[in-house]
Amino acid sequence: MKKLTEKQFEIYEFITSWQMKKSYPPTQAEIRDHFGFSSQNAVRSHLALIEKKGYIRLNWGKARGIKLIQSSSISSKESSIPLLGNIAAGVPLWAEQNFEDHLPIAPALFGGGELFALKVIGESMIEAGIINGDVAIIRRQNVVDNGEIAAVLIDQEATLKRVFLSSDSLILKPENISFKNLEYPRNENYPIHILGRYMGIVRTENNRGFS
Repeated sequence: MKKLTEKQFEIYEFITSWQMKKSYPPTQAEIRDHFGFSSQNAVRSHLALIEKKGYIRLNWGKARGIKLIQSSSISSKESSIPLLGNIAAGVPLWAEQNFEDHLPIAPALFGGGELFALKVIGESMIEAGIINGDVAIIRRQNVVDNGEIAAVLIDQEATLKRVFLSSDSLILKPENISFKNLEYPRNENYPIHILGRYMGIVRTENNRGFS
């Protein structure tokens, strides 16, 4: 699949989020109004290019004639991102039981790699543009650079924070002045694991998950 331009990605992300929230796609007029396009011709041009790159299929004769591609010619890993649900104690993190759904989003939109998604609840990262109800896209890796935002597992609970590691401690810094840093000693009494690096969000509403 060819890479989308920044504007094409924004439109595709809007379509995907709308589909997730309402279980049907937006109309061209709704896309036009959301992005402030002067006419629907601009919407049609963008949609045609997104379709040409293989992310959607269009039925121009229907008001809601946008279909996210989930064809047999694209494997599930290429066309969706698994959504990690509640993390069960004693169950391996990446076991099938811990995944509740798949987001119909191509991993290539977030740089590729082994991606998964986690739901966000709470206000601790709002100054980084991550708000309650977002779905965070995470690239699976067990090491991140100091200052990067990462998903971290602490006693079977996942949290999204900015990570700072030293030889003897782990500091998880929120992006909200109303919240305090979380600091943990690096020893066996604190089973802390970095799940992956934060790559971006899909904006949804009324989701519940981790903070």
